[in-house]
Amino acid sequence: MKTASRERPLTAVSEALLDLMDAGLRAGVEMFEAMGRPMGTLMGRRTGPCSCEIPPPCWVPQSLGEVVSHVRPCSTASVRFRITNCGTVSRTITAQAVGASGQITVAPASLTLGPMERGHVTASLAIPDDAQPGTTHEALLWVRGCKEHYLRWTVKVGSRGGDSCHEVEVEDCPDLIHHWYDHFYCERPCPHQGPDKPLTPAGVKTHG
Repeated sequence: MKTASRERPLTAVSEALLDLMDAGLRAGVEMFEAMGRPMGTLMGRRTGPCSCEIPPPCWVPQSLGEVVSHVRPCSTASVRFRITNCGTVSRTITAQAVGASGQITVAPASLTLGPMERGHVTASLAIPDDAQPGTTHEALLWVRGCKEHYLRWTVKVGSRGGDSCHEVEVEDCPDLIHHWYDHFYCERPCPHQGPDKPLTPAGVKTHG
């Protein structure tokens, strides 16, 4: 009986301590959330998902995604880039189309944007009257400014439809942040080949 009477208060004290620790843990989580900080772990305890994915480096061409245009013969497919220079210096933006047998026109081929200014570049592909339904044109559209941006464009010719125009946002911004993952990157040439040719006109790959 004496042993049982001693175990009861010890058990009550242990439960009280556990409740106190749990309340402290909840208060700490609420404090971090109130500060607007992501709470991935607290005292070694996982409280949410942790993403360790390393994004592409800022100095490689930036993808603008893919666009598919559906048009009919005797119509025009176009992509209109809405470009913003979100840097603090003036910058010359150039645009180029690669593919589609050189039938794509780009206007203007270049434009100069001041700090925070915005401009437009349009790439167009005219479909001739005798184009056969089922014909497909594929091209890469490049926009080069502070960074290199590219869009994969596919134009499909059918028996129905009309003119097609897509608008794509391009925010050409310098990357001024040193990211935690930057030191993971290194240049490794393709097997049996020399180093890749530089992407920038100056011959140097930069970080923005």
